[in-house]
Amino acid sequence: MKRLLLLPGYLEDSTIFATLRPLLPPAAEVLAIELAPEFAQWRPVGAANVVTFARHLAQRYRIGPHDVLIGHSMGGWIAAHLKTQTGATAVLLSSFTDPHKVVARARNPLLLALYAWSGLGRSRWLRARAKRDYRFDESRALFGQLADGMARHSRRYVHRQLQVLFAPVPPLLVQPELRVHALADDVVRPPDEPFVVIPGDHFAHYYYPELVAEAIKSVG
Repeated sequence: MKRLLLLPGYLEDSTIFATLRPLLPPAAEVLAIELAPEFAQWRPVGAANVVTFARHLAQRYRIGPHDVLIGHSMGGWIAAHLKTQTGATAVLLSSFTDPHKVVARARNPLLLALYAWSGLGRSRWLRARAKRDYRFDESRALFGQLADGMARHSRRYVHRQLQVLFAPVPPLLVQPELRVHALADDVVRPPDEPFVVIPGDHFAHYYYPELVAEAIKSVG
């Protein structure tokens, strides 16, 4: 029986899988990885990017071809690189294998570092504005929790996540087994490759877990 590893996205923790986890196929073990302690322990050899972070996780959890990785958003980006390195099965939820699919105002490493280390995202005013401008009623409360959580994250942690998201890496040559995406997602644009369409927005897996679980069951 395979092991399932759950990888949350930017500023998320394992609770992002709370509604999906009970519906997942039987597994030898379901391991929800918390990114905050992993980033704290990560000591990249070479550039700080998704390749070296995936290598850290692969070694720490002994990930191999018999594992199944389920990643939401940035977690799917990490899962795709883990697949390349280990041969594990990768399932991407509202995620990407081309970082240009991420809707972002800035990608320049210096600007991203300034954003993280200045603590700009922790500003109460900016968090209130983000919540006020959020478009989707269905996931408004969940988004609000994530936005407010920004205030408790360390600046180093935020910077590490931005490095994993946007630091340049070679293109992926191996594709995931499954992509699940909502057409209305305005955080990550839908992939060019085939994908399973579900209703909702960037957090569609949280509100439509039955549909996502059914798609995952089709992955051998």
